[in-house]
Amino acid sequence: MTPSRLLPLIAIATLLSLLMAAALLMARRGAPALGAHIAFALGVMPLILAAMSYFVPVLTRGPGAAITGWLPPLLALGGGSLAVAAFSIHYSNLAIGLAALLAICAASGVAAWALIRARRMIGRRHPGMDWYLAALGMLLLALFAVMVMPLFPEQRAQLRVFHLHANLLGFVGLTALGTLQVLLPTCIGKADPDAACRLRGDIKWVAGACLMISIGAASLLPKMLVGAAPLIAVAGGLIYLAIVLRLLHAWWVRFRGHLLTPHGAAPSLLAATVGLFCLLILGLLHGWGYLSGRASILGFVVAFLLPLVSGAVAQLLPVWLRPGMQDAWHADLRYRLGRWGGVRGLALLLAGLLLTILF
Repeated sequence: MTPSRLLPLIAIATLLSLLMAAALLMARRGAPALGAHIAFALGVMPLILAAMSYFVPVLTRGPGAAITGWLPPLLALGGGSLAVAAFSIHYSNLAIGLAALLAICAASGVAAWALIRARRMIGRRHPGMDWYLAALGMLLLALFAVMVMPLFPEQRAQLRVFHLHANLLGFVGLTALGTLQVLLPTCIGKADPDAACRLRGDIKWVAGACLMISIGAASLLPKMLVGAAPLIAVAGGLIYLAIVLRLLHAWWVRFRGHLLTPHGAAPSLLAATVGLFCLLILGLLHGWGYLSGRASILGFVVAFLLPLVSGAVAQLLPVWLRPGMQDAWHADLRYRLGRWGGVRGLALLLAGLLLTILF
C-alpha cells in the first residue's frame, strides 16, 4: 500500500481523534493524559509519519518505496492504540513501554529511510528534510523518556513533562513549521522565494529552542543548574516565538491579500500558525502556574491542530485520492473542501484560545 492510498484514511481518523480528544478534555472525562494520547499518539503521530513517507520522495527528488508508506504509520497507530487503552482501561508500565517501542520502531524506520534517500540523491537536498529529521529526533527523545520512566521513578514527573514538550513543540511543532512554509504558498498558488533561506537558517534555532523548553520545563539539569531551569525554558520559548513571528511577518508582507479570505486552505493554515504563536505565549503562563495542563492541551488541540489538519487535508486530500496529473476534479474537490476554510480556522482559533484561558 502506498502513502497516497493510506493517507486519506489516516487523515479522517486523525480529525475524528482530535474531535474526540477535545470533547473528552472539555467534559473533564478521564485524566488529561487520556485526551492527550488520543489526540497525539492515536491521531497526529500516525498522520505525520504517513505524510513524511509521502513527502520525503518529493524532497529527495525520487520515487517512493511502498514498504515505508504503510508500515511506520501502522506501527505508530498500533502503539497509539495501546497507549490509549492503557490510559483508559488499566495503566501498565509494560503496555506503555510496548506502545513506546512500537512508536520508536516507526519513527526510526522513517528517519533511517529518509537519511538513506538523502545520501543517495544527486544535488543539494531540500531544507525541509532537516526539519523532518529534527522532528523525528525530538519524537525519539520523547519516546525514550517514556521507556526509562520505570527505571527512574523519582524523576517520573520530570520525564513526563519532557515527553510532553518534546512531542508538542518538538515533533509536532517542527513538522508543522517545516511543512507550512512550503504548503501555504502552494495553497495560494504563488512562490515564496525566501522560504528556502528561512528553512535553512531557522532550523538550528527552533530545534535548540525545543530542547531548551523541554529540558528547562522538566528541570532535567544537574543539581547546580536546577535553579536556572525556568530561565532556560523561557529563553527557549522566546526564541521559538521569534521564529514563528518572523514567519507570520513574511507571510503578511507577501501574501496578505490571499490570507484574509473566508474560503480556502491558506487562511486555515494561517489561523493554526497564529494559534501556535498565541499558545507559546500562554505556555509561559502555564509554566508559572496560571493555566492547568488540561487547558493547555485543549487549547493546543483546538486552536492549533484542528485548523492545521483541516487546512492541510483540504489542500492535499485530492492529490492523495487521485495521484498524478491535476485536473478539474482535483480543483473542484479542493474548492469544496476549502469552502469557509478561513471562517472555520478563525472560529477554531478563537474558541481554542478562549477555552485555554477560561477553562
